[in-house]
Amino acid sequence: MLAKLARLIRNLFVVIWLVVVLTIGGWVAFYNSEYVSINLFGFNLPEFSIGFYLCITFATGVVIGWFGTWLLARAKLFSRQRELGKARKEMEKLRTAQMLEQ
Repeated sequence: MLAKLARLIRNLFVVIWLVVVLTIGGWVAFYNSEYVSINLFGFNLPEFSIGFYLCITFATGVVIGWFGTWLLARAKLFSRQRELGKARKEMEKLRTAQMLEQ
């Protein structure tokens, strides 16, 4: 029951966050409607509005940030799993030693 409520609240925050991001993106695109062509690493990109390029840059930054956070979380999970394996191995070793003493 509590897990369902937590999931509902998390989903609500994600929806609110997406609405805010889309609103800001639309706002930026609306007020920056001049068309430009950007040279990125020697490649000329097609002519789009400045707002479009700003929104794409913002979205790319968010995705890279999420990916970085995911990588760090996976590394931490791997480390904790390795620690847990070592602790379980030590626990089995102590149990075996205790059984031999009896």
